[in-house]
Amino acid sequence: MRTTIAIVLTLALGAACGKGADQGAEEARKQAEKEQKEKVAAGGAATKLIPPVPNRAKLECASLINAAQFKQVLGEVEDITVVDVKNADATASCSLLRGGKKLTRAEQEAKLKKEPRLGVMAGEEICNVATFCWTIEDAERFRKKCTAEFKENKDDESLGFYACMRVIMTGANDVNTYKFFDDDTKCITEIHAGPSNVDNDLIGKCAKAAHDLIGPDQIKVGAAPAAPAAPAEAPAAGSGSGS
Repeated sequence: MRTTIAIVLTLALGAACGKGADQGAEEARKQAEKEQKEKVAAGGAATKLIPPVPNRAKLECASLINAAQFKQVLGEVEDITVVDVKNADATASCSLLRGGKKLTRAEQEAKLKKEPRLGVMAGEEICNVATFCWTIEDAERFRKKCTAEFKENKDDESLGFYACMRVIMTGANDVNTYKFFDDDTKCITEIHAGPSNVDNDLIGKCAKAAHDLIGPDQIKVGAAPAAPAAPAEAPAAGSGSGS
């Protein structure tokens, strides 16, 4: 992958950004300008720095997330629903909701007699996928910043690619949150679980789906909505079991 002059996007995992984020972005911008001047002074060509999504444009989750493909990677039985969530700092923030029939109170009580918790029920959030594409980043700088930003952050490669992971206590459970730099889109993507999701394997699948399925075509402003899943083919005439 090509190396890009970096402007660091400072975002606190699970915390409000406020002035800290603005100050960090400004410092990163100045650092990038300094590196650019040094490159030109050394004989390199001047490069216009353009973020993956310029002018703080927003992306639609319908274009960013292919629900049918995510459903397959997550191993969901029912179709998932993708909704846009307000996030002033993100280029797009998308919640993936579990499909299926909602349990009645009696069914919930029956389930709790067999299982310790209800988990993510129909209509509830499996995970949130947020992309940050308004600044310019590179993999090396992002990696160095991981543990320096928060002491709770950890370098992680368990998903098959590098991610900055943070473990958040949710009741009695340790729940993983992932943030990674994507070489193809040049965006930073952050994945965190829904309020009822403490399944780290499922959270990891959300992160892997976001890494593998969101590419340059998906982060284009005005990109077409993701194509729906193709309908199952009807059995050929005369096939199948007869009555």
